Amino acid sequence: MQELSIDIYFKDTLKDSIVDMLLEDGYDDFFYIHCSKYASSSLLQSAAEQVSGRQEYGLFRMFLDEEKAQFIVNKLLQAFGKDDMRIYTHFTTRV
Repeated sequence: MQELSIDIYFKDTLKDSIVDMLLEDGYDDFFYIHCSKYASSSLLQSAAEQVSGRQEYGLFRMFLDEEKAQFIVNKLLQAFGKDDMRIYTHFTTRV
């Protein structure tokens, strides 16, 4: 059965708000991965970010059918916008 893998990259400060939203909507089967976003110093905001060259980010990975995926993607983008979040989808097959 084909599903969509949804990768939600976001600024780490949004983590708790995103978790609350997902759980409120009944999504309780997803993965969290801590990661960093590397960028040029002109795109980084704080002095610490500019020294390290990175921002603290997180990644939620979910596996959903296409209809549920579209719903949650739209809801997340409406709530948090595109400035501190990027969402990618990929077709995948469960083994």
